[in-house]
Amino acid sequence: KLYEASQYKKGLKVSEQILKKFPDHGETLSVKGMFLAHLERKEEGYELMERGLKINPQSSISWHVYGLVCRSDKKYVQAIKCYEEALKADSENMHILREVASLYVQMRQYSKAVECREKLTAMNPFFPSFWLGLATAHHMNGRYDLAIKVISAHELGNNQPPLDKYMISELSLYKNWLIELNGDYQQALEHLKEIRPQIVDITGWKEKKARLLLKADRKEAAATAFQDLLERNSENDDYITGYMECNGLDMKCDEDQDAVLEVIGTLQQQFPSSNRLRFLPLMYSTGDNFAVAAESLAKYALRKGIPSLFSSVRVLYADKTKGAALGTLIESCATQIRDTKRFSDSTDDEPAAVLLWCNYYLAQHYDYYGDHERALTLIEEAIRSSPKTIEPYMIKARILKHAGDFRGARDTMDYARQQDVGDRYLTTKFIKYMLRVDEVDEAEKTYLLFVNEDAPHKIQEIVNMQATWYMNERGHAYRRMGDIGRALKHYHQAISVFDTYQDDQYDFHQYSVRKVTLRSYIDILEWEATVYENPAYQTAARAAAECYLELADRKASCNTFVPIEIEKDDKPLTRNGSAQQGQQNLAAGVGETKVYDVEKDPNGTKFVESDNLAEALKLAEHLESVAASNPDTHVLAFEVHLRMQKYFLVLKAINALKAIDATHPALPSMVVRLSQALDTDESFAAALKVPLRAQLAKSFGAVDITTGTAESIDSVLAAAKSMLAMGNGDQAAALLVQTPEAKYAEGRTLLKLLEAKRLLAKSGADESTQAAFGATAKTVFPLATCF
Repeated sequence: KLYEASQYKKGLKVSEQILKKFPDHGETLSVKGMFLAHLERKEEGYELMERGLKINPQSSISWHVYGLVCRSDKKYVQAIKCYEEALKADSENMHILREVASLYVQMRQYSKAVECREKLTAMNPFFPSFWLGLATAHHMNGRYDLAIKVISAHELGNNQPPLDKYMISELSLYKNWLIELNGDYQQALEHLKEIRPQIVDITGWKEKKARLLLKADRKEAAATAFQDLLERNSENDDYITGYMECNGLDMKCDEDQDAVLEVIGTLQQQFPSSNRLRFLPLMYSTGDNFAVAAESLAKYALRKGIPSLFSSVRVLYADKTKGAALGTLIESCATQIRDTKRFSDSTDDEPAAVLLWCNYYLAQHYDYYGDHERALTLIEEAIRSSPKTIEPYMIKARILKHAGDFRGARDTMDYARQQDVGDRYLTTKFIKYMLRVDEVDEAEKTYLLFVNEDAPHKIQEIVNMQATWYMNERGHAYRRMGDIGRALKHYHQAISVFDTYQDDQYDFHQYSVRKVTLRSYIDILEWEATVYENPAYQTAARAAAECYLELADRKASCNTFVPIEIEKDDKPLTRNGSAQQGQQNLAAGVGETKVYDVEKDPNGTKFVESDNLAEALKLAEHLESVAASNPDTHVLAFEVHLRMQKYFLVLKAINALKAIDATHPALPSMVVRLSQALDTDESFAAALKVPLRAQLAKSFGAVDITTGTAESIDSVLAAAKSMLAMGNGDQAAALLVQTPEAKYAEGRTLLKLLEAKRLLAKSGADESTQAAFGATAKTVFPLATCF
């Protein structure tokens, strides 16, 4: 009871009192260890629990307690072993069975979860959580038929507690979904008709009906069902796609596009206010038809003053012809308004704001194509016509950022924010722009606007918000500033967010079943399988691994990184306070004495002093398991394994990259570096070098590190990185100084030139060489202040 009430200190005192009389009582020792572990005395706690198990290895209580602590520490595999040992001594313990069943689902051991849930259901067949848990376990194990049998056998039973109407509605729709998954669409339709009086989620029922009718090949009835749904929401892509399929049309098939356009036109007449139906013709039409549809959409959006017009049609810019046509159309609209104050097909003058939104769109159009000077001229005109409109300032800031004037972008975004300080989106954008000019303290101060005044621990509150964009941007800023320790700290904070997502699903294994939110629960389980595919996680993991590799390289060259101490100040932190804050007040708030994890290592020392290559390997291996389709994953794996002299794994990374993209610019330099490593590493067995060299020769033949560098800036950057890794700084510099030249115009972006600038500085090039590079880069980005 004391444990469940989180009264760990009282529990510890009680267990100590018992141990005074019975010092070798194994179960009490284990319980004491559990309380110690929850009081941040983990080593002592684990030691006591192990002592308790040695005294009485058959005790289900001792194993259960050990399992509870392992589960609390996210050691799920070890926790399962403990629970299984506990069940050997007490196979009917309902609490242990429930907990281990949740752990089986957490670790995706669905067959074992089924066995466990079957035991629980047999013990109490009238408890809904047990048989519902069994049904979901069968579902995730792929046995939809058994899941249906379980629900059919128990749904009308004398359940305790009884299910309310919302639970019955959800259970009915879940059972119908299982019938659908089992492939019996006609039975699913009959069942759907039967359960209609019980359903609370009417929209969900109607969506299910339309989908089942389509799967049962009853297209006429399905079309009517989708028509009904479109009347509820004509912006829903799924409804529109479903309606097209009812008409035998595939929206992705080129041959069906004329018919698709005809159906869309019919739907537009029925739902004239639908923005989605107004946009779709642009996706599927070409030539004159595209021009007509684009003009209709553009004039509607310009008259309405819709700022998101460019964002909506940006996807069309992948087709160069359509992108150019849209630019020409809006130019024509702007000219008509300037000359006559009306469109050519109109007899009435348009509002003055129409020209503002024309210029607003065109500024983004020219920014997209890299004509930043033209874009700035247009957005300045938009600002002059309406100085109090915030959106043009935001676009101006974006244009300046793309042009390389990060400081100007930051200042412009600050001005936009000052126009509406209560707008969280504007504040968020401003924080990003500050971090991109490395104003980390000022960015933190501004971010604290999102934190409650009475929050006892403001920095911990920032971490708890789980804003991965902020953590990653802050990490990038510290990395640019050379503070690898703090950069790693923030990257790991971002990584921990996704670990938390993964761990937090544990609470839903019992909660969702108890509340009968089964459809959402299954969706959560499926989403959790892809949680690490999020770009924010992959960015943080790769950046952290690269930092570890940099630390390892510095140690190898006897240039060990020393964590940078934080500057301390005694000023308290307030919303209106200074940017530099005293660490205690900044981290804990006035009067707060508790030390939180976030303040225990403000400099990231533990990351710097860790086994850098081992930590990089953990990240690389995890990325290989969750992001194997991303080429950058295998480039990172190559770098890690090469430094660890695991040459067969190096070859594996090269082959994996080749399988994804045989023309990847990093491949030639990776092959050359592996060949050089095999030539120079005398500690590696000569007999093992033979098959490696043979495989390289077979797969790649003779490779030059400069392959592709005459045409591709990506190849130049990849070759330069490899040359620097091999100690050829002069060769790298000779390549890098060419990157701003016209021959690389095809892929010569601002970010790539900034990367070239960073690598050039790393190569040891003299100041005159770097200055020459900067001058040439300025001819490409004349507004840039970053060269």
